[in-house]
Amino acid sequence: MNPILKDFILDLTRLRRMLALAETLSAFRCCALTAEVIEGNPDKDVIGKLQAAAKESHPDMPILNGVLTLYLAGRFENFVRELFEDLCDSVAGQCTYFSQLPKAMRENLIKFTAEVVSSPRKYGHAENGVIAFVGTLAENLNGYPLKGVNNKCLSITSENMWADTLQEIFGRIGANKVWERLGQQAPLQIFFHIDDPVKATSESRKVLNDFMVLRNKIAHPSGDLTWPSLDQALKYIDFCEKIATALSDICAVWATTLGDKLPVTEKVTEGENASSPVVISE
Repeated sequence: MNPILKDFILDLTRLRRMLALAETLSAFRCCALTAEVIEGNPDKDVIGKLQAAAKESHPDMPILNGVLTLYLAGRFENFVRELFEDLCDSVAGQCTYFSQLPKAMRENLIKFTAEVVSSPRKYGHAENGVIAFVGTLAENLNGYPLKGVNNKCLSITSENMWADTLQEIFGRIGANKVWERLGQQAPLQIFFHIDDPVKATSESRKVLNDFMVLRNKIAHPSGDLTWPSLDQALKYIDFCEKIATALSDICAVWATTLGDKLPVTEKVTEGENASSPVVISE
């Protein structure tokens, strides 16, 4: 299993435990724990206080569901970026020179590195990060053997992880039609009880967009906010796990196939700069 996916699933397990604890506390308020029942228990004072707290906080428990759902949204967005950056490294690892990268990747590395360099703090980078990004891109463009690419520049967004945002990010390196590919995955079709890839794609996009709408409402609450129920929070956890697993599998395929259309290079003739291969085909 991809380590990035493994860490994400571990976090989802933690979220499920937290929601299970909230459900248990909610049920605990109704237990008939009279003084006679807990008499003789050395922790009777703690038990009594816990039950009183459970009763008092019960109307506010949906807020906890919302907080955990908000964390889930942020964690999912971070997972997508990490997985994409890992894919960028895998594609770059197949290449000796910058000119061998997929065309879309080359163009967007220049475009988004410039974007980060012009507004580094907007994307969470300091001066040292800018220097590193400029140095890496300069080496790439000057024809030195490829040691790495600015994957963290390629993964920047100014939007939440909407369905279109996710698709646009992967398209930056030529990994196209991500939602169509996701809709073809059996786990997602099973999740939605759908055997039609087109419908599975449509439903997946809709659920993710609904999730982002809820995320924004929780992040910027107003008087008309309906906090998510326990079942709703669990549904989004299950959905994120299915999407993450399917996306990881697709990236494993892309990591070995995006290079199929890389430009072929001639062997550098004697006397030429060996760091600057001649591109035969674009």
